[in-house]
Amino acid sequence: MTRITTSLFNYKEILPMLAAKGRQLFGEHFRIYPEDLKLIIPIIAWMVRDVEVAKQFDIDLQKGIFLGGPVGTGKTQIMQLLRCITPGSLCYEVKHCDLISREYTLKGPSMLGTYLGGDNNDKYNHRIWCFDDLGSEDMAHHYGNNCQVMKKILLGRYELYTHYGTVTHMTSRLTTKAIEQKYGTEVRSRMREMFNRIIFDGNAKDKRGIIVVS
Repeated sequence: MTRITTSLFNYKEILPMLAAKGRQLFGEHFRIYPEDLKLIIPIIAWMVRDVEVAKQFDIDLQKGIFLGGPVGTGKTQIMQLLRCITPGSLCYEVKHCDLISREYTLKGPSMLGTYLGGDNNDKYNHRIWCFDDLGSEDMAHHYGNNCQVMKKILLGRYELYTHYGTVTHMTSRLTTKAIEQKYGTEVRSRMREMFNRIIFDGNAKDKRGIIVVS
């Protein structure tokens, strides 16, 4: 197990609880992989606001989590599972980026208010979202107009982050270079400010059908 120097939280109790919850949510095939603890533990530390362990893993508790890595490593399931230990004020919803792009195609720009809020700084400004699988979405089309909707949302979420401290989480299979190629240098720069980057090794095993924790 990844060594934790000091903490007020008992990770040896948290991890089995998460394993049991994972089996409940995703089925008896749910497994916990020791090699992934170095990724899981810092995310847990963020969720439970464990200052000491977050510091050990160089996690900024004011930034969101960017969980990256190859297809099949369990990124989505990890972010779905860890909602169960997140306090109410930090609770977030996981939404696939392709569904958001389709939503724009159906509804047009009005749907952006769900993720960015309106002109009156309504409650949606401060809702925490986890945008799942950034880069998998198609270009959105609405009445002949094309929109790279996730680029627009990310730039808007950056403004909310800088003005209000609004947190965003993200999963993606894209490397930083691929993100820059798809969304531009501005988005890559903003994401560097907004997120703690936690990345699966390129050789991480394919766990499709199995959730990762341990």
